[in-house]
Amino acid sequence: MRIKVFSTLFLLILHYACYAQTTGAERKSAPVLLDEQKELQQQIVPLDSILELAVNNSPSVKFQNDLIEAAKSQLEFSKKQWSNNVVGFVNYSAGNQSIVSADSQSPGTQTSSNVTNGLRVGVQVNLPLFELLGRKSQTKIYKHDLNSTINKKDESIQELKKEVILQYYNLLYSSNLLAIRSDAKQSTTSEYAIAEKQFRDGIIDLGELSRLKTIEVNARADYEEAKRQFSTYYNQFEVLVGVPFQQLILKR
Repeated sequence: MRIKVFSTLFLLILHYACYAQTTGAERKSAPVLLDEQKELQQQIVPLDSILELAVNNSPSVKFQNDLIEAAKSQLEFSKKQWSNNVVGFVNYSAGNQSIVSADSQSPGTQTSSNVTNGLRVGVQVNLPLFELLGRKSQTKIYKHDLNSTINKKDESIQELKKEVILQYYNLLYSSNLLAIRSDAKQSTTSEYAIAEKQFRDGIIDLGELSRLKTIEVNARADYEEAKRQFSTYYNQFEVLVGVPFQQLILKR
């Protein structure tokens, strides 16, 4: 009976694994098979490894990493912004550049001198008041922005891990529940088959047969609900972790 229970679980997981590994009509590689005699938790990688995979593949965490890099660049840029106040210049002068001036010692006379022609190179340094009063505060703002972004990433990782842990145990629970429901369905189906023969032989009446039929129908309905729940958690877990479920199965 236990083999039948795990066969049902095995076929469900194998179905999704084969679908994920198939491109068109060709399968990329043979899927890693589950052991029908073991529980699901014993056949997949440890929870710590799953958490690491989820963090590495999370779009939210990747987005936060980009924001951190942007904040770092902004901080570095603000520290180098002082260079805007340093200006180099190069010019070349040629031609008549005579300077005429009056001679104060000898009224009515003028003196003249020539500016030397040629290339002039220099550096001009400006010191705005903002550099003295506002630059330090601006740098602090960018530092706080960077710290806030890092903290937001840590918060995202924390929330992601909480969700993965929740879905991990939901998956294990649904797997175990599916096995129980499968066992119950097989049992009630067998009982009803026996009851049908007993009814034909006149051993039980119609009322007893109807009661067993109701139990058998309810068991099948419970099994279908458990299968639906397991399928839902299975697919959600793949999306959350970011890898096909096949990659979570331990290789023997």
